Amino acid sequence: MDARGERAEEEVIQCPPGSVMIPGLIDAHVHLDLDPTIMKPDDQFTPSRHDRDLRMIARAQAMVRAGITTARDLGAGEWREILLRDAIARQEVPGPRLLCVGQPLTIPDGHCHFWGGVADTKSAREEVIARQLDREVDWIKIMATGGVFTPGSRVDGAQFSESEIEHVVTVAARAGRAVAAHCHGREGIRNAARAGVRTIEHCSFAGKGGFGVDYDPSVVSEIASREAWVSPTINGNWQHRIHKNGERTDFYRRTRAVLAGLREAGVPLIASTDAGIPGVHHHGLWSGLVAMAHYAALSPREALCSATSESARALGLEDVCGVLRPGLSADLVILPGDPLKDLGQLSQPLWVVAQGNVVRRP
Repeated sequence: MDARGERAEEEVIQCPPGSVMIPGLIDAHVHLDLDPTIMKPDDQFTPSRHDRDLRMIARAQAMVRAGITTARDLGAGEWREILLRDAIARQEVPGPRLLCVGQPLTIPDGHCHFWGGVADTKSAREEVIARQLDREVDWIKIMATGGVFTPGSRVDGAQFSESEIEHVVTVAARAGRAVAAHCHGREGIRNAARAGVRTIEHCSFAGKGGFGVDYDPSVVSEIASREAWVSPTINGNWQHRIHKNGERTDFYRRTRAVLAGLREAGVPLIASTDAGIPGVHHHGLWSGLVAMAHYAALSPREALCSATSESARALGLEDVCGVLRPGLSADLVILPGDPLKDLGQLSQPLWVVAQGNVVRRP
């Protein structure tokens, strides 16, 4: 049966010798309303709304054709990605299953304040959350620190206290929603972990000297004790930041140390790219997985799990997708070769089936 409850037309897929079937991939952090070819945040609003909608639809199609059958959209300002989510669910346009947060909570002039989720009091935070719930969001997001994308915003500066984030978690939980927290700096990461958010985005331990300079094992222990997931938002461009002049870069060494500490503490990692930020295209999860395997010292199997079964658990979709099992959604990708031997096989899917619908053929 398809999403409308109608019997879908059967199609036989002939798998060539040597091909391998895997579950559909999950990107746990994207922004469908952001154009990765636009470098400045303010310029994102220059094209007409109609043009931006068409580009967003095209990005969704490119994602699902690349084998990304589920994605979590972690922020925009006009809820257009929610309309797209619903259109995909009605099978009006092709795209991945979407989970959306709408407008993330932030502070005046804080990270992504231009999306409209500014809240500097308890009542304002409740109002922002209520506005997102009225739009039927799937998650709530809070900007626990500043971010790279917003000029004047400090990545090492905490934007909300532990108690303020805990209040957001409580209000969201009453509505049956989990909370994702954007966190770069150490204090913001600690506040979010102690407050009980479900996923910590980035978790870069950034300071004035760059990513990883403020790494703190005690904060990692807090994350592990609260059983949160970390979504490190590693994209394919990070592969170009491993070496410089034949030597390992400071960025690589610091980031690898952070990820090693998280793994040693037992904190699960989920695949995510932050697609939509400058230069990070929405259909490039496969190259992000290759980079993530390098930085986090993951085996191909561990990298694949971070984008399938582990991500499904983090997003609360373990009874929907993430593994190939009778009774779950028919989300699957057929590759020409074995990704457990070469993750590069993910770059060239032969077939992609999303929620029972063939969206890519050889």
